[in-house]
Amino acid sequence: MIILLVTWFYYNQPPQSTHTAFKSEQTCEIARQQILNDASRLEANRQAEIQQDAQRGVISNPIAPTVSAVCVRQ
Repeated sequence: MIILLVTWFYYNQPPQSTHTAFKSEQTCEIARQQILNDASRLEANRQAEIQQDAQRGVISNPIAPTVSAVCVRQ
């Protein structure tokens, strides 16, 4: 059995973690990549918000969540 361990790190908040079991390394790796893609999408959205805020003269928090995702054999 393969376990996907995922932890989201948000600014000024405790980490949030979850795990899911998979039967194969391949399916775990696909899910892990999807999580990392979601994290990249959130970062891109945050960067777009920062640019919009800057155009309006608003100071924003530039920190997007960081994610750690790893597949491990149980």
